[in-house]
Amino acid sequence: MNYLLLALCLGSFTCCQAQLVPSRQAYETKWAKPETGAMTWYVLRDTAAFELGSVTSQVVDSKDQLTLITTVTLKGMKGTWVDSSICAKATLKPIRHVSYNGQRDMVLDFDRVVTGFYTDKRLGKTTRISDTTRAAYFDSNIYPLLIRWLPLKEGFTQKLAIYDYNPSAKTGVITASVNEVSSSTYTSRKAGTRAVWLVDVTDEISNGKSRYFIDKADRKLWKQTIEAGGRSMMMVAVE
Repeated sequence: MNYLLLALCLGSFTCCQAQLVPSRQAYETKWAKPETGAMTWYVLRDTAAFELGSVTSQVVDSKDQLTLITTVTLKGMKGTWVDSSICAKATLKPIRHVSYNGQRDMVLDFDRVVTGFYTDKRLGKTTRISDTTRAAYFDSNIYPLLIRWLPLKEGFTQKLAIYDYNPSAKTGVITASVNEVSSSTYTSRKAGTRAVWLVDVTDEISNGKSRYFIDKADRKLWKQTIEAGGRSMMMVAVE
Protein backbone atom coordinates (compact mmCIF):
# COMPACT_ATOMS: atom_id res chain seq x y z
CA MET A 1 0.00 0.00 0.00
CA ASN A 2 1.19 3.53 -0.77
CA TYR A 3 1.03 5.05 2.72
CA LEU A 4 1.89 8.52 1.47
CA LEU A 5 -1.09 8.43 -0.90
CA LEU A 6 -3.32 7.14 1.91
CA ALA A 7 -2.20 9.95 4.22
CA LEU A 8 -2.92 12.54 1.53
CA CYS A 9 -6.37 11.10 0.92
CA LEU A 10 -7.19 11.08 4.64
CA GLY A 11 -5.93 14.63 4.97
CA SER A 12 -8.15 15.75 2.09
CA PHE A 13 -11.11 13.95 3.61
CA THR A 14 -10.79 15.56 7.02
CA CYS A 15 -10.41 19.04 5.50
CA CYS A 16 -13.57 18.80 3.45
CA GLN A 17 -16.47 20.07 5.54
CA ALA A 18 -20.01 19.27 4.56
CA GLN A 19 -22.32 22.23 4.09
CA LEU A 20 -24.94 22.75 6.76
CA VAL A 21 -28.49 22.37 5.42
CA PRO A 22 -31.93 22.51 7.10
CA SER A 23 -32.44 19.69 9.62
CA ARG A 24 -33.46 19.13 13.22
CA GLN A 25 -29.79 19.36 14.18
CA ALA A 26 -29.06 22.50 12.14
CA TYR A 27 -29.19 24.97 15.04
CA GLU A 28 -29.64 25.34 18.80
CA THR A 29 -33.39 25.79 19.14
CA LYS A 30 -33.14 27.39 22.61
CA TRP A 31 -32.06 30.64 20.92
CA ALA A 32 -35.05 30.81 18.55
CA LYS A 33 -37.39 33.11 20.43
CA PRO A 34 -39.71 35.99 19.47
CA GLU A 35 -37.74 39.21 19.43
CA THR A 36 -37.67 42.73 18.04
CA GLY A 37 -34.52 44.77 17.59
CA ALA A 38 -33.18 47.77 15.71
CA MET A 39 -29.74 48.68 14.41
CA THR A 40 -28.31 51.91 13.05
CA TRP A 41 -26.52 51.47 9.73
CA TYR A 42 -23.36 53.46 8.97
CA VAL A 43 -20.92 53.77 6.07
CA LEU A 44 -17.29 54.21 7.13
CA ARG A 45 -14.91 56.58 5.37
CA ASP A 46 -11.40 56.84 6.78
CA THR A 47 -12.04 57.38 10.49
CA ALA A 48 -15.54 58.87 10.14
CA ALA A 49 -18.92 57.12 10.31
CA PHE A 50 -21.89 58.49 8.35
CA GLU A 51 -25.41 57.26 9.11
CA LEU A 52 -27.15 55.56 6.18
CA GLY A 53 -30.35 54.58 7.91
CA SER A 54 -31.80 51.96 10.24
CA VAL A 55 -32.72 48.29 10.15
CA THR A 56 -35.52 46.86 12.29
CA SER A 57 -35.97 43.10 12.57
CA GLN A 58 -38.69 41.04 14.19
CA VAL A 59 -38.81 37.28 14.77
CA VAL A 60 -42.35 35.90 15.03
CA ASP A 61 -42.93 32.39 16.41
CA SER A 62 -46.18 30.76 15.24
CA LYS A 63 -46.06 27.18 16.50
CA ASP A 64 -44.39 25.29 13.66
CA GLN A 65 -43.07 28.27 11.72
CA LEU A 66 -40.70 31.17 12.26
CA THR A 67 -41.05 34.45 10.38
CA LEU A 68 -38.34 37.07 10.10
CA ILE A 69 -39.57 40.54 9.12
CA THR A 70 -36.89 43.09 8.25
CA THR A 71 -37.59 46.76 7.56
CA VAL A 72 -34.88 49.05 6.18
CA THR A 73 -35.25 52.85 6.23
CA LEU A 74 -32.64 54.90 4.39
CA LYS A 75 -31.97 58.56 5.16
CA GLY A 76 -33.11 60.89 2.40
CA MET A 77 -35.20 58.22 0.67
CA LYS A 78 -38.96 57.87 0.70
CA GLY A 79 -40.51 54.57 1.66
CA THR A 80 -39.00 51.48 3.25
CA TRP A 81 -37.54 48.15 2.14
CA VAL A 82 -39.47 45.27 3.69
CA ASP A 83 -38.48 41.60 3.60
CA SER A 84 -40.47 38.76 5.12
CA SER A 85 -39.07 35.21 5.30
CA ILE A 86 -41.01 32.19 6.54
CA CYS A 87 -39.31 28.91 7.46
CA ALA A 88 -40.14 25.68 9.29
CA LYS A 89 -39.30 26.11 12.98
CA ALA A 90 -37.99 22.57 13.47
CA THR A 91 -35.44 22.65 10.65
CA LEU A 92 -35.30 26.24 9.29
CA LYS A 93 -36.27 24.84 5.89
CA PRO A 94 -37.38 27.88 3.86
CA ILE A 95 -41.02 28.24 2.82
CA ARG A 96 -41.49 31.74 1.39
CA HIS A 97 -39.60 35.01 0.96
CA VAL A 98 -41.43 38.22 0.04
CA SER A 99 -39.53 41.46 -0.59
CA TYR A 100 -40.85 44.91 -1.52
CA ASN A 101 -39.03 48.21 -2.05
CA GLY A 102 -39.06 51.22 -4.36
CA GLN A 103 -36.79 49.56 -6.92
CA ARG A 104 -38.13 46.04 -7.16
CA ASP A 105 -40.63 43.49 -5.83
CA MET A 106 -39.85 39.80 -5.37
CA VAL A 107 -41.69 36.70 -4.22
CA LEU A 108 -39.98 33.31 -3.84
CA ASP A 109 -41.80 30.08 -2.96
CA PHE A 110 -39.22 27.52 -1.92
CA ASP A 111 -39.10 23.84 -2.82
CA ARG A 112 -36.88 21.71 -5.03
CA VAL A 113 -38.12 24.04 -7.77
CA VAL A 114 -38.07 27.65 -6.57
CA THR A 115 -40.96 29.60 -8.11
CA GLY A 116 -42.15 33.18 -7.96
CA PHE A 117 -41.46 36.47 -9.70
CA TYR A 118 -39.07 39.42 -9.76
CA THR A 119 -40.34 42.86 -10.86
CA ASP A 120 -37.78 45.51 -11.77
CA LYS A 121 -39.75 48.74 -11.26
CA ARG A 122 -37.14 50.91 -12.97
CA LEU A 123 -37.39 48.88 -16.18
CA GLY A 124 -41.06 47.97 -15.81
CA LYS A 125 -40.13 44.32 -16.32
CA THR A 126 -41.40 41.22 -14.50
CA THR A 127 -39.46 37.95 -14.65
CA ARG A 128 -41.18 34.69 -13.76
CA ILE A 129 -38.96 32.42 -11.66
CA SER A 130 -38.72 28.65 -11.99
CA ASP A 131 -35.34 27.49 -10.74
CA THR A 132 -34.59 23.80 -10.15
CA THR A 133 -32.21 23.24 -7.22
CA ARG A 134 -30.03 20.21 -6.66
CA ALA A 135 -29.29 20.61 -2.96
CA ALA A 136 -31.05 21.59 0.27
CA TYR A 137 -30.56 25.18 1.43
CA PHE A 138 -31.48 28.00 3.81
CA ASP A 139 -33.05 31.27 2.64
CA SER A 140 -30.24 33.83 2.26
CA ASN A 141 -32.39 36.34 4.16
CA ILE A 142 -32.45 34.04 7.20
CA TYR A 143 -28.78 33.09 7.31
CA PRO A 144 -27.51 36.09 9.33
CA LEU A 145 -30.05 35.11 12.00
CA LEU A 146 -28.92 31.48 11.76
CA ILE A 147 -25.34 32.60 12.50
CA ARG A 148 -26.50 33.71 15.95
CA TRP A 149 -28.17 30.36 16.63
CA LEU A 150 -25.28 28.07 15.71
CA PRO A 151 -23.37 26.13 18.44
CA LEU A 152 -20.71 28.83 18.62
CA LYS A 153 -17.43 28.17 20.41
CA GLU A 154 -13.79 29.11 19.92
CA GLY A 155 -12.42 27.60 16.72
CA PHE A 156 -15.87 26.75 15.33
CA THR A 157 -16.17 26.80 11.52
CA GLN A 158 -19.06 25.89 9.23
CA LYS A 159 -20.17 26.23 5.63
CA LEU A 160 -23.85 26.99 4.99
CA ALA A 161 -25.87 26.27 1.85
CA ILE A 162 -28.07 29.31 1.10
CA TYR A 163 -30.35 30.24 -1.79
CA ASP A 164 -30.19 33.76 -3.19
CA TYR A 165 -31.96 35.26 -6.21
CA ASN A 166 -30.28 38.22 -7.87
CA PRO A 167 -30.67 38.71 -11.63
CA SER A 168 -27.58 40.94 -11.74
CA ALA A 169 -25.34 38.55 -9.83
CA LYS A 170 -25.15 34.88 -8.85
CA THR A 171 -28.48 33.09 -8.45
CA GLY A 172 -29.13 29.70 -6.90
CA VAL A 173 -27.64 27.67 -4.06
CA ILE A 174 -24.43 29.35 -2.95
CA THR A 175 -22.18 29.24 0.11
CA ALA A 176 -21.79 31.29 3.25
CA SER A 177 -18.87 30.37 5.49
CA VAL A 178 -18.24 30.83 9.20
CA ASN A 179 -14.45 31.08 9.05
CA GLU A 180 -13.49 31.88 12.62
CA VAL A 181 -15.05 32.26 16.06
CA SER A 182 -13.20 33.87 18.97
CA SER A 183 -13.98 35.47 22.33
CA SER A 184 -14.03 39.20 23.03
CA THR A 185 -16.03 41.90 24.81
CA TYR A 186 -18.41 44.66 23.71
CA THR A 187 -19.14 47.77 25.73
CA SER A 188 -22.83 48.64 25.71
CA ARG A 189 -23.95 52.10 26.78
CA LYS A 190 -26.73 50.65 28.96
CA ALA A 191 -25.72 47.02 29.62
CA GLY A 192 -22.03 47.68 30.29
CA THR A 193 -19.29 45.27 29.25
CA ARG A 194 -20.62 42.12 27.60
CA ALA A 195 -18.81 38.88 26.75
CA VAL A 196 -19.30 38.25 23.04
CA TRP A 197 -18.45 35.86 20.25
CA LEU A 198 -16.59 37.45 17.35
CA VAL A 199 -17.81 35.56 14.29
CA ASP A 200 -16.06 36.12 10.94
CA VAL A 201 -18.24 35.25 7.95
CA THR A 202 -17.90 35.40 4.16
CA ASP A 203 -20.54 34.69 1.52
CA GLU A 204 -20.94 34.50 -2.23
CA ILE A 205 -23.77 37.04 -2.35
CA SER A 206 -21.43 40.01 -2.60
CA ASN A 207 -18.09 38.25 -2.10
CA GLY A 208 -17.89 40.32 1.05
CA LYS A 209 -16.97 39.61 4.63
CA SER A 210 -18.66 40.40 7.93
CA ARG A 211 -17.77 40.28 11.59
CA TYR A 212 -20.61 39.72 14.07
CA PHE A 213 -20.39 40.73 17.76
CA ILE A 214 -22.82 38.24 19.36
CA ASP A 215 -23.63 38.20 23.08
CA LYS A 216 -22.63 34.89 24.67
CA ALA A 217 -25.46 35.00 27.23
CA ASP A 218 -28.50 35.63 25.01
CA ARG A 219 -27.15 35.76 21.41
CA LYS A 220 -28.11 39.42 20.97
CA LEU A 221 -26.34 41.01 18.00
CA TRP A 222 -24.59 44.12 19.30
CA LYS A 223 -22.61 45.09 16.23
CA GLN A 224 -21.74 43.96 12.71
CA THR A 225 -18.98 45.23 10.45
CA ILE A 226 -19.21 44.65 6.69
CA GLU A 227 -16.67 44.85 3.85
CA ALA A 228 -18.32 44.52 0.43
CA GLY A 229 -18.01 46.09 -2.99
CA GLY A 230 -15.12 48.29 -1.90
CA ARG A 231 -17.20 49.80 0.92
CA SER A 232 -16.83 49.54 4.68
CA MET A 233 -20.01 49.59 6.72
CA MET A 234 -21.11 49.04 10.31
CA MET A 235 -24.37 48.28 12.06
CA VAL A 236 -24.79 49.01 15.79
CA ALA A 237 -27.65 47.94 18.06
CA VAL A 238 -30.01 50.70 19.15
CA GLU A 239 -30.23 50.81 22.95
